[in-house]
Amino acid sequence: MFVASSVRSLPRQWLCSTAFVLCGVLAQPAVAVTPTPTPGPAYALQVGYLQDAGEGLYEVQVNPENALVMTAVIDRAKASDDVGFVYAFDIGTMEPRWKTAMPHQSFSLAQDTVNNKLFVGHGKNKPLRISRVNVVTGELEQTGPRLTVQPEGFEGTEGLRHMIYVPEANVLFVVYSSTSSEQTGKQKSHKLLVVDPQSLEVIGEVEGAYPSTGYALSYDPTEKMLYTAGQFINKIDPISRKVVGSVDVSAANPSITNILGLAVDSANNRVFAAHNIFRSEGEDDGVYVFDLKTGKQLAFVRTGRGSISVSYDPVREQAYVANFRAGTISVINGKDYQVSRQFTIGPLPNEMALDSSNNQLFVGLKEVYSPNSSTGDFVAGAKERLLKVNLPVR
Repeated sequence: MFVASSVRSLPRQWLCSTAFVLCGVLAQPAVAVTPTPTPGPAYALQVGYLQDAGEGLYEVQVNPENALVMTAVIDRAKASDDVGFVYAFDIGTMEPRWKTAMPHQSFSLAQDTVNNKLFVGHGKNKPLRISRVNVVTGELEQTGPRLTVQPEGFEGTEGLRHMIYVPEANVLFVVYSSTSSEQTGKQKSHKLLVVDPQSLEVIGEVEGAYPSTGYALSYDPTEKMLYTAGQFINKIDPISRKVVGSVDVSAANPSITNILGLAVDSANNRVFAAHNIFRSEGEDDGVYVFDLKTGKQLAFVRTGRGSISVSYDPVREQAYVANFRAGTISVINGKDYQVSRQFTIGPLPNEMALDSSNNQLFVGLKEVYSPNSSTGDFVAGAKERLLKVNLPVR
């Protein structure tokens, strides 16, 4: 219950079957908007590749107005050089429209769709900066100063995770985490920072957004509320920047230890929470469903090892789950909470972006030796890719 409180042409290769299309990439800048394509067969899959086998993709954002799907990318082969990019793929051909070099490794993304701005979080290798990119042209407009969170002299690790731009508040909400050095007891801190979209500087913090370890951040545009989660689920008013409610998950079955992703179904007052016990065998990896009014647990669905992200589709009344270590994407029926379809992808599905109105789901696929790794332990010569799933037309 809630309680107050992102050249040269490369050859195109096609590998086609009834349900699978693999596309080679064409890297070139372009500003023309491609019309939204006619939907293909239901659940047909199409892939766009990163250009370099040393690159690794992370968060994904879809921009239907400009027919683009964008992904944050790092150069894993040159990790010590702190090299990053943003790719923008055409949602029809899944070939790159533009690729923009970033001053640091790129991890998280957020959008101001009204003004065609993409915010890029540089949260790896401790740069702790945010850049702003023009979505239409791919131009890097600005990189902000290092976000100051800890006092001078802090020793330890710091990082940025997910970000969300809230238009009603005209601010960015950014997940920050840190662990102090062993000398100071390796104390952990998790915060929800408030960042100005123009100066790209910290202008505040939401107190109590992360009362304990947590990384999940989601926004419900219908109710205009933010949600955070870890071993908890909090509801936050982005205007007042205060925690205005919470779901008591202490009695959840199985026990909750690490919620990594959230998706809100505001029409039915539900939240879908992807649970992932890192390095476990996956018995308790899957998706919880809670009633947002009463706090009652409605279901727990075991979808597969490493359930890392979840999206809810109100048009088809189903949830999509990326199971990182199982190498699958699960489709959960929103009425009976059964897994109605499961795709065995092979590569490791990670972050997702849903364009429900245009019947498309986008999933980042990683290539690493170990399903326990997502960074340096990559497969030499294997290009990471972005998967498009055509959803049934309703």
